[in-house]
Amino acid sequence: MDYSFRTLNYLGSKLRLLDFIEDNVKKITPVGARVCDLFAGSGCVSYRLSKSYPISACDIQTYSKVICHALLGNFEISNNTINDFYDSFEAESTISLLHAFSPLIQVEENAINEKNLDVLTNILEHGSVEVFNLEGAHSLLNEELHKVSQNINEYGLSDEDSLISRYYGGIYFSYLQAVQIDIILQSIHTIIQPKDRDVFLAALISTASDIADTVGKHFAQPIKARDSKGNIKVTVYNKAVKDKTINVFDLYKDWLARYLKLPKVQFNHNVIQDDYMNCLLVLSPDVKTVYADPPYTRDHYSRFYHVLETIALRDCPELSTTNIHGETHVSNGIYRKERHQSPFCIKSKAPEAFKNMFKYLASTHRNLLLSYSPYDETKKTHPRVVTMEQLLTWGKEYFENVEVISAGSFKHNKLNSVQHFLEASEEAELLFVFSKK
Repeated sequence: MDYSFRTLNYLGSKLRLLDFIEDNVKKITPVGARVCDLFAGSGCVSYRLSKSYPISACDIQTYSKVICHALLGNFEISNNTINDFYDSFEAESTISLLHAFSPLIQVEENAINEKNLDVLTNILEHGSVEVFNLEGAHSLLNEELHKVSQNINEYGLSDEDSLISRYYGGIYFSYLQAVQIDIILQSIHTIIQPKDRDVFLAALISTASDIADTVGKHFAQPIKARDSKGNIKVTVYNKAVKDKTINVFDLYKDWLARYLKLPKVQFNHNVIQDDYMNCLLVLSPDVKTVYADPPYTRDHYSRFYHVLETIALRDCPELSTTNIHGETHVSNGIYRKERHQSPFCIKSKAPEAFKNMFKYLASTHRNLLLSYSPYDETKKTHPRVVTMEQLLTWGKEYFENVEVISAGSFKHNKLNSVQHFLEASEEAELLFVFSKK
């Protein structure tokens, strides 16, 4: 059975390295022992390893918890439940949401059909209803934004009913797509029992990742509609046609079917949502190997997936602000104010974070497989906040056995010469293998 499954367009995804990771986990992990995937992210490593070991999937983000539970939970959903769920998309409250947002839905659809770059650019730059309500706007959309705000009140729609449409409609999704996401969310929370919701939510998170009208399908920032001279880019239209015309209901049904058809996993798995150190402290004694893929650059991953976090939480977050020319505005990316800032992304905090992880795992006699992607200074990628040499030095303080394995050459190196290995490794993904005698 194939245990490879892409859930998200994920930064630094290990999907292509699953065989490499699995092979090396098996070399150091006793049969029957439990494995912890400490920074589970999109869940692909947890799911692959679940065919051979009981898994503890850990991550601090809610969207990751939802996805990992969907992958490891062996959900049994009846056809009647699924049919009732789909039928609920036509409920009266969903029709009201469509009517409420119809002014913006119509103006966007017309702009796409007529290739009106001015309107499409205004939608990307000023199209959030929530931002309009917070600070107003001066754009071609003022009339429609104001009308939609009135409609939401007149139709008696709650903040949760219009959450994704109000915050992100027009920016990361078309207005119609955002409404469809809200409709699905409403059905999940009213039709589906709490014990089964994560598989339905996971399918929606995967759908949102696929339709995102952004570069790279992430949510780090909306599309930049203008070049350095202020001219509108033609890509504004091209991306809109490609991404904003996807039917959410159809794609969602496909994703849900894919989740429900996954091969059933063996063993007793569990999912933990918490900070990395808290996760380590509550691991069961049968965890013998920890696989860790922490972030290594100053890019906080939460910025790339904040919309997915809001979908998972459905909590109407307060938005972060920025100061522009002495004036305070909602951040361009419409970020959640409370976002996790990983110590592994902060140069002053990363050394302590790594050392704490090394020290605790060594003291509890567990193996550590640590992923690391070498930095190529010739490419436009952010440098690592810690170097390979630092990781090796810290690891040797706590573990007797230290090994580095390259995914590119699969050559083992006993670290007699770190510099020699660095030259040989080129740009391939590396695994540090730390173990006790």
